[in-house]
Amino acid sequence: MSTRSLTVDEAMRELVTQTRELLIGQDAAVTAFAAEICRHLALSPLQRRPGIFLVAGPNLDDDHLGLPLGLAATLRKTGGRYELASSQGEDLAHIFAPLSSGTEVHSLLHSVKDNPNALFVLQDIDKAQPGLLKTLMTAWTQGFIVDDGGEKIPLAEAIFVLTTEVAQEKIGQIARSEPDPDRLHVACLKLLVDAGFPASLLKSIDTAFALKSLTPGETVLEHHRSFSEQVTSHGLVLEEGGIDGRILAHSIDSSIKPSIADALLPRDELDARLAQAKAAGVHTVRLVLGEEIINVVPVDEPRVHTEALPPANAVPLSSPEGETAGN
Repeated sequence: MSTRSLTVDEAMRELVTQTRELLIGQDAAVTAFAAEICRHLALSPLQRRPGIFLVAGPNLDDDHLGLPLGLAATLRKTGGRYELASSQGEDLAHIFAPLSSGTEVHSLLHSVKDNPNALFVLQDIDKAQPGLLKTLMTAWTQGFIVDDGGEKIPLAEAIFVLTTEVAQEKIGQIARSEPDPDRLHVACLKLLVDAGFPASLLKSIDTAFALKSLTPGETVLEHHRSFSEQVTSHGLVLEEGGIDGRILAHSIDSSIKPSIADALLPRDELDARLAQAKAAGVHTVRLVLGEEIINVVPVDEPRVHTEALPPANAVPLSSPEGETAGN
């Protein structure tokens, strides 16, 4: 989505809406992140510089990626995601190679040439090689990367989201009790330094965002609220107690069978089924776990009371009278 067609307020609302679907139960962090991103994007060309943001705190099921994924879904294209703690050799030779090689690691230098305003995600930044950190911090300070031919590749339009699991438990606890984002930012940085996070790296960071710790009960309640809001957004009513308990159990343990990978986050497939129910004139629904998907079951239509709606791309069947079955 182009930010040229949106005001700052519209861009922030869109970013918050999309990110909340990807990161459930972290509304404070989502709102703070959206505000800082939109403030950064609103800088004048003379003020423009690379945006460097850090995500810390609990990282269950890759929660840290929720914020950058929301940004990628709305305002920025993804230039690359780099797992700096992996054993795949994601070092200077790969990240700053002049061209993308045939490996799984794409060259940051190549990506920023093709897409100057891209979003780059650097996971476990505290575990990056010292040489890589030094090169990155120099590039962020100068606002450009120099390729092998001596050409300066500008970074002023790029955004870097860094993640770390350093001091995640302590950060997760303090994020529960500190509502002010500025004070939380300062407290987060102090906990990181005390835990051995590179202090020099923190000087390059614009803002740190802390995810809070959630109890299992809070996690279930937040997922229930999110599903309820999703149903309501389609003009439907969720039956009281109308969410299959196994769906909510996945918010605590994603290994529970049957699997519903890609059915929870993102939930665009569920949106399609809800829209289909609304178009069919359904008023009240329940959500029931099927084989790897979440089915939308009408509860105010006697003839289909126990049957889930077919997939959104199903071909309608014709009755002997030539009418579409179910109409």
